[in-house]
Amino acid sequence: MNYDTSLLDEKERKLARYLEEHTTDEVLKEAQEYIPSLRSHSDIFRKLSEMNIPQPVINTIIYYVLATNNQQLVTYQLLMLADLCRKCKIKNAQAAITFCKQYYSYHTQISQEA
Repeated sequence: MNYDTSLLDEKERKLARYLEEHTTDEVLKEAQEYIPSLRSHSDIFRKLSEMNIPQPVINTIIYYVLATNNQQLVTYQLLMLADLCRKCKIKNAQAAITFCKQYYSYHTQISQEA
């Protein structure tokens, strides 16, 4: 699957750089300042790292799930998105952001039609 990174605006490019340059532990430590409940999800983060997808993609998925679920981690959504990214061979944060945007847009459209 080919993802057009031209869809990314400047804020998304900055976010992608951040997600590429920082480890998952660094991203989580920063998020934990605002969402202390993340500490209790270490088993989920271990499962994500065992899925053999690039760390920037894991960072993006975590960021996306928090952003679209009122700052709550939704385990099934994290693991499902990670599996989809692995199957689609998504390798970097920009492609993962584009994928998540398309996924969110598609599922938002479906729920509005129902």
